[in-house]
Amino acid sequence: MPKFPEKLFGLLSACSLLALLPSVVLAQGEVPAEQPKPEIKLNPDDPQIVVIGNRTIIASLKDVKVEQTYDADRAQSYGASTVGELLDNLSRENGDSAPSLLVNGQPVGDLGDISDFPVEAISRIEALPRGAASRVGGTAGQRAYNVVLRSSVKSLTATASGQFATEGDWRNYKGEALATYIKGQDRVNLTFRRADSDFLFNSDRNITPLAESIPFAAAGNIIPQFGTEIDPLLSAIAGRPVNTVALRSDILRPTLANLIDGANAINPSNVGDFRTLRGANTPYELSVAGNKTLASWLALSFNGRLNWSQTTSQSGLPSARFLIPADNLFTPFSRPAIIAINDPVRPLQNVSNSTNGSVSATLNANFGGWRGTVLGRYDEQERKYSNERVGVITGGLITVDPTTNPFAGTLAGLIPINKSLTRSKTKLSQISGDLEGPLFSVPAGSVRLRAGGAMAWSNLDASGSSSSNDRSFRRREFTVKAGVTLPITGGDGSSGFMPVIGRTEISVDGARLDLGRFGDIDRYSVALNWEPLDWLNFSASQAKDGFAVAPELLSAPTIVNDNVSFFDPLTGETADVTIINGGAANLRNQTQRVKTLSATARPWQKYNLQLNASYLVTRVKNQIGALPPPSTAVVVAFPERFQRDSSGRLIVVDNRTVNFARQNSRELRTGVGFTVPLSQNVPGSPRPAGRRAGRINLQVNASHTFLLESETVIRDGLGVVDLLDGGAIGIGGGRQRNVSDASIALTQGGTGVRLNAARRGASFLRTGSVASPDLLTFEPVTKVDLRAYVDIGAFAPKSKFAKGTKLTVAMENLTNSRQRVTNSAGAVPISYQPGYVDPIGRTVMVEIRKVF
Repeated sequence: MPKFPEKLFGLLSACSLLALLPSVVLAQGEVPAEQPKPEIKLNPDDPQIVVIGNRTIIASLKDVKVEQTYDADRAQSYGASTVGELLDNLSRENGDSAPSLLVNGQPVGDLGDISDFPVEAISRIEALPRGAASRVGGTAGQRAYNVVLRSSVKSLTATASGQFATEGDWRNYKGEALATYIKGQDRVNLTFRRADSDFLFNSDRNITPLAESIPFAAAGNIIPQFGTEIDPLLSAIAGRPVNTVALRSDILRPTLANLIDGANAINPSNVGDFRTLRGANTPYELSVAGNKTLASWLALSFNGRLNWSQTTSQSGLPSARFLIPADNLFTPFSRPAIIAINDPVRPLQNVSNSTNGSVSATLNANFGGWRGTVLGRYDEQERKYSNERVGVITGGLITVDPTTNPFAGTLAGLIPINKSLTRSKTKLSQISGDLEGPLFSVPAGSVRLRAGGAMAWSNLDASGSSSSNDRSFRRREFTVKAGVTLPITGGDGSSGFMPVIGRTEISVDGARLDLGRFGDIDRYSVALNWEPLDWLNFSASQAKDGFAVAPELLSAPTIVNDNVSFFDPLTGETADVTIINGGAANLRNQTQRVKTLSATARPWQKYNLQLNASYLVTRVKNQIGALPPPSTAVVVAFPERFQRDSSGRLIVVDNRTVNFARQNSRELRTGVGFTVPLSQNVPGSPRPAGRRAGRINLQVNASHTFLLESETVIRDGLGVVDLLDGGAIGIGGGRQRNVSDASIALTQGGTGVRLNAARRGASFLRTGSVASPDLLTFEPVTKVDLRAYVDIGAFAPKSKFAKGTKLTVAMENLTNSRQRVTNSAGAVPISYQPGYVDPIGRTVMVEIRKVF
């Protein structure tokens, strides 16, 4: 098992001991000031009564109305296992890319503080309107979710699942264990996860291989040293010119007559059995997260996480050409010949090991209407990568010793293999503080101030087999920020200001990030929120943000991989090339300007009807991204990144990250969601035998994104590339103008069936040259996922095993759809075969989950 950062053990252990402090104190006989309520073990069958009066939430959000409330029954209807999975579903439905989070009304600085808690621990989740996040340190126009946990929980949750490709040859097994304890505001959750997925090879998906210029094979193939004929004597015996011979492994000293059966034939390379479409992966994860109340006004939240992962892939077989001289004692040929051999005993392996550890602690203080937080965080990541390549063969040929039998099956072991090793370790230390509270009151409410600062230190050290990979990176960051929220209209009834037009407020935030010799980044945002009615909200925002280049992108060691299939748009052909990855020292920081207009309407509360619409304008400068494919425009912009041989064939691609000069886009997103109760849930009514006493609901959600504009300038001085009209900045083609998502679910508590569909519209990629243009068409594709889950305890209420047990069966890509890519002639390029586009295809997953 990979070694993990030792420094994290002390911090992680301290967090665990702190979480167990209440138990230690009570064990010593100390009597609490208030008699605790009895503990409640998680049981999804237990009915609940949720009373929402004066909500427990920080003062800055007291006056913010909740858009939607997801009670425990509705939360479980998504079939999610953890709070993190559920929040992913909710934010996706509402069109939120990265919402701010609160737990029991208190902001959390890290999703890890709550993500691994079981979904049964949720009392409810409150979705706050756009703009609410700016009051708790989020960005303008961002939504916030408040996760309210049950007041008392003590449980152990175990989950096991197996996922299988219906086309065979791939499987993935997962296991998860959660131990949860909640008592009031104090909570702790321990998590352990493990997964194991196996290899998927080219041959498992019938990938059509590239035509090989040299016919390597394990048994060997004979080819001429010069010209097109191996030996005139062999051709005379065969009665025709012989240019190849497929050798037989059972003939150790062949004669010319023995070779006639294999004349003008070749043994297959079978390299598809040793090239992976998807490598084998084994990740482990151990984490602890929780919260401890230190005083009535002070609490400590913490989380620590350790991850280990190993991924192994194969990139083919070592191969070489061996020259059999005419004076070899075992050769039947009258002149020198070449035997082409590969070695299936030693496939070329690529192994990646990563060890990640992080620990964070946050002090949350509330005094009067003010809130203060102090966050400390430490992250450490270590990556080790080894890859094997065929060593240098002088002149391209290995000469067989005159006394060595080249047909005895011993030559493959002479093929040189070089193993390259790289290692990098990244460390991040961070401390930050924030203060928020009311400055003074105006008729519409309180003017609230936000201020804060942060310091961070980033280190990266890298080394490798080559001294060129010995690198060191150091960067320190200082941040200062401030903001204010000013209510304009609204307030409390008659004492407010112009309440007839609703609640209106404006938020202004600014920050400066000092990166030392790496430059400065200025950030600002202005947001206007207007709520004319309780069920209608409008928001408008404009923000400028900046992103410092990650240390890994600047200084990661260089890694070279051979035998990577790559589509060359200039020639329209697919070739096996050498790919170079690693850090690029000349990258510049990215800046981004975003303008947003959005509206949310909830006109029919009974059915949770919600209508969303948002218009987004994005302008990015020095965009950080992957290298584009070598179209004519890209070759002009990055000529040094593509190497070709004398015939014009692409042989090397330098794939290290680049900056694009600028990119502009405009999009319109619309969405609708509603819930229709199909039965009534009468409190106190007896539960029918074999059924839950819960309401049956029909849930429907749909969204559509229409891309109005998407264009980029790769480098200053070059023309504009229209990504909606054949241009591209990635090998996957241009951007789709239309993207749609929809889901429909029929649920009753923890039992239900959910159907998700995603449709991606067509896109295009112009390839070739001016003299010989071509167009790749990426046809529309629709993928459907089906998930059915049943609370077994509801159907077998007297069974102890069934109680708290859930069975889930899911199918991803139900119709086994894969995007079809064709050129102007209607042919599918080799690199866009279905097995490359979506190697796994349709999968079936079976999961059993038990809450003890």
